[in-house]
Amino acid sequence: MTLVFEIASNLAMFRKGYTTTSMISYPFLTPTAAAGVIAAIVGIDNGAGEKADAAAYWQKFNGTQVAISVRAPLAWYLTAVNLIKFKNGNGDMREHIQPKHQFIKNPRYRVYVRGGDLYRELKARLERNECVFTPYLGVAYAIADISYIGEFAEEETTACPVAVNTIMPLAEGLALDINKSGAVFKEHVPLVQDTERSFIKSVPVLYSGRAATEAIYIKEKGSLELSMVGGEQVAWFEAWSG
Repeated sequence: MTLVFEIASNLAMFRKGYTTTSMISYPFLTPTAAAGVIAAIVGIDNGAGEKADAAAYWQKFNGTQVAISVRAPLAWYLTAVNLIKFKNGNGDMREHIQPKHQFIKNPRYRVYVRGGDLYRELKARLERNECVFTPYLGVAYAIADISYIGEFAEEETTACPVAVNTIMPLAEGLALDINKSGAVFKEHVPLVQDTERSFIKSVPVLYSGRAATEAIYIKEKGSLELSMVGGEQVAWFEAWSG
């Protein structure tokens, strides 16, 4: 079974960690950001009260698997944000900086979740329209709303060709139908972090360049995990291990 919910806000920013002073965003919700949203719904304390860079919730994601689709057209919004330059306890809070930010405007994403130890608790919270911690899309000032879509039986997809409705991990043996898909973009996104938010693993993904909400057509799926969920073809990221 698969749980499906949507998350939306008026803005989002999923910062690329290898950028310097400018805040450059990935063009969509990343798997690591989706993990943070799930942890907020369920109510897993990330430990940031004791250590600012803590992400203790990663210990709870053993066996959990997600897929992500973009439900609103991609639109960028560029601006400078006035922040306090306060890097340690001895800093001067009167000093400010104005780093440039690249935001996604009016984003909406659909998240698919299956397996893992969190499934039952996540289902209960979604059904009751509960979220223990405040959900946001990448940064704390991008507070988001969550809508539960439902729980669906899934059916493994074996036959091709097929149109995939989600962001698609680049798998061995995958063959695209470029004529039907049109422009297809590639991005490397973080898949796994440790409990101190250090990078562990990334994954190359494909998404539609015609419009973020368009499907990508494939001739052969190779090693890609595909399922039919609620009438949509869903491409799964590999399961996390706690």
